[in-house]
Amino acid sequence: MDSDRVRQFFLEFFEARGHRRAEPASLVPAGDPSVLFTTAGMQQFKPYYLGTGTPPATRLTTCQRCFRTSDIENVGHTARHLTFFEMLGNFSFGDYFKEEAIAWSLEFSDELGIDRDRVWISIFGGDDEVPADDEATAMWREHGFPPERIVPLSRADNFWGPAGPTGPCGPCSELYYDMGSDTGCRTAECAPGCDCDRFMEYWNLVFVQYSMAEDGGLSPLPSPSIDTGMGLERIAAVTQGALTVFESDAFRPLIEAGERLSGVSYESSPAARRALRTIAEHARGAAFLVMDGILPGNEGRDYVLRRIIRRAVQQGVAIGIEEPFLASLCDLVIDRMGDAYPELAARRDAVRTVTDDEEARFRRTLDTGMGILDEALRRARDAGTELPAEVAFELHDTYGFPFDLTREIAQESEMSVDEERFEHLMAAQRERARQAQRGGEWGEGPGDIDTFQRDTAEIVSDFVGYEKLEVFTVIRALRTLDDGRILLKLAESPFYAESGGQIADEGWIHTDAGKLAVTEVVKFDDDQVIVARLEEGEAANRDRAKAMVNSVRRHQTASNHTATHLLHNALRLLVDDAIRQAGSAVRPDKLRFDFTTRRAPTDDELRQVEELVNRRIVEDHPVRAFETTKDYAAELGALAFFEDKYGETVRVLEVDDFSRELCGGTHVSSTAAIGLFKITASQSVGANTRRIEAVTSAKAIEYYRGLEETLAAAADELRTDPDRVPAAARKLGEQVTELKEALRSGAGDGGGLVDELVGAAEEVEGAQLVAARVDGLSGDDMLQLCDTLRERLGEAAVVLAAAKDDRVAVTVALSDGLVGRGLHAQDVLRAVTEPLGGKGGGRPTLARGGGGNVGAVDDALAAGRERLRAELSV
Repeated sequence: MDSDRVRQFFLEFFEARGHRRAEPASLVPAGDPSVLFTTAGMQQFKPYYLGTGTPPATRLTTCQRCFRTSDIENVGHTARHLTFFEMLGNFSFGDYFKEEAIAWSLEFSDELGIDRDRVWISIFGGDDEVPADDEATAMWREHGFPPERIVPLSRADNFWGPAGPTGPCGPCSELYYDMGSDTGCRTAECAPGCDCDRFMEYWNLVFVQYSMAEDGGLSPLPSPSIDTGMGLERIAAVTQGALTVFESDAFRPLIEAGERLSGVSYESSPAARRALRTIAEHARGAAFLVMDGILPGNEGRDYVLRRIIRRAVQQGVAIGIEEPFLASLCDLVIDRMGDAYPELAARRDAVRTVTDDEEARFRRTLDTGMGILDEALRRARDAGTELPAEVAFELHDTYGFPFDLTREIAQESEMSVDEERFEHLMAAQRERARQAQRGGEWGEGPGDIDTFQRDTAEIVSDFVGYEKLEVFTVIRALRTLDDGRILLKLAESPFYAESGGQIADEGWIHTDAGKLAVTEVVKFDDDQVIVARLEEGEAANRDRAKAMVNSVRRHQTASNHTATHLLHNALRLLVDDAIRQAGSAVRPDKLRFDFTTRRAPTDDELRQVEELVNRRIVEDHPVRAFETTKDYAAELGALAFFEDKYGETVRVLEVDDFSRELCGGTHVSSTAAIGLFKITASQSVGANTRRIEAVTSAKAIEYYRGLEETLAAAADELRTDPDRVPAAARKLGEQVTELKEALRSGAGDGGGLVDELVGAAEEVEGAQLVAARVDGLSGDDMLQLCDTLRERLGEAAVVLAAAKDDRVAVTVALSDGLVGRGLHAQDVLRAVTEPLGGKGGGRPTLARGGGGNVGAVDDALAAGRERLRAELSV
């Protein structure tokens, strides 16, 4: 079977056994900050296992797209490691358990034509704290598996969860396919658990049967559950008789395209095989990450996308692909997978543009990296040492220059790299990455609010706050925490729970005997928990209550939320229709809207956006909300966003005929109720991501009043009228420029100050060292002076300190060649700022900082000079 048929056959198999097909989640987890990406099929179902949410059915099945960062460096080197993959899964929430899960896994394997004699099983072998899973062992035996093909493994291999101190957990069994004794390590002892490629794990059955307490003790769950995951690419390889996933239909067309582009055969060498595997795998990953709204950057998910694109490009260059190629491979990914993922096909233009732009950028980076590496190799050769690991790591980490390429170039020069030290540096980096991923499949154990929800899950609060801000109701559950907070559920609640970027309502709950102030409302699927504090008297379960939303605060919040939709519409109309929401925060005092874009809006475009939003407000358009099916909403053109989670029935927020989005928030009934809209800030918050902040209604009026007061104060300072402030400020600026030019008259190339510093430069081990006090120069002046000195001196290290009032500014600049020798500007800066009682930071070639001890400037410069001498003399 090809991959598409296996995917469909799996879902149909479990639908025929009472499972409901669930929609796959985005690669960006909805409401789960514990992980960067969706790493497993069950991740979107965590609330159901934790007992904080109610599943739509007790049996579900999915094909979930997943991404795991921990395997990036293994991609291309092994037969099965992938970053992006599809996970087939069947799930039971308190319904069936081990017997059915085991039987169906074998039945499905049989229907795929898998030879059961080549299937091996792993089970949890137990340890001092958790007993062995003898129950599963007996079941596998009943299905005809001999003891020698049932392998016990440790807790690290075959026991899942919890990642936090408490929570659901349980043993697992895995199904392995024996690729044959002529593969892998070829030892007699080889079995599942061996790191070689002989046994390919293709299905993992997790038996969620315990709850772990804080002391590590286990207690049986009243309703055990099942979570399984089968890698589509792996099972497709098995069914197609392929020895690796890369020889299956999921990858083979991409590898063949790489062969045509490079003119290199897959079988020609291990290096060619590694390169072609890498570019094929990373093309798939890049296409799906861009589909889910991620753009290349320097942090978090954005950095991961940048890393796999660069890794693919480097491997392509290494086998001779001279022209940009990744976008064409992503096109092929879309052609092959667009039917299964229509949104991938819809984002074709974005995928092509993003990958093409990033490849072009990195090809320029490769040229830069080669310059730094050549210089570092020359220095190391002259010194008779191997290439310092710090240089290789800096190239890898700062410039995206892969270590494999650094090592290969060094070998061509008959030199080596300190690989042990490099691996130590990389291990530290990987541990930081694992910390970002930690939380695993289960995330942290439930806190007080989660525990209350789990204990009261059968009591569901009915939210009526779209229609009512005040309601007579009954307290149906209540718990007082040690810190005085009260957790409760109302039969009917008018309070909006924080979700979709909108802050929760605040308000009051009156009972016959007391008064509560509502401070927080936490959402759990179609339920909520209210957090309150007792202001008067007392409150108890089953009390009659009057619940009242703070209506002023609600109106301000609703105004900002509707304005957010208008802002989004205006940006797509006036700036770029490819703009996608990347996050939002709707509060009573302001709104924040994050969006992905390939360029920053101009000031003129932002003025037009602001004008269009205010025009929509003045025109008094109706705002309507209605519920419909997700498919019909898509037909209507309603926008949906990756960070939100939607069910089959969705709520559509429509502003006349120009804005239509899926939204569960609260809104005004007409745009005129917003009153006024004003953009207060526009800035970058990451690569290809912008943020706009704005105010509406009374806060917008306050904003303009504040500007009036500021203008009046400026007029007083300039001794002029408010309408003449621009002219007075312009005149003052001209005077300042004249003064700065006079001050800087000796700082230009060939000027007196430059000549003086060049003449005072000290030569140390082939480098020129300048450490000087330049009081009176600004930060920009110091940067210009550093550039001029490096141009005049060549291989140079420059340390400048300028005192002004009670502060000292410091700038350290190093030439690229010194960085290649292992120096780092930030290390030198640290030595200079320590006597000054300050700190700073920067890049290898440039660092800036300062301190408050003006009397220690000379000592600080002396410390920097000594640090440089020591570094240069190593």
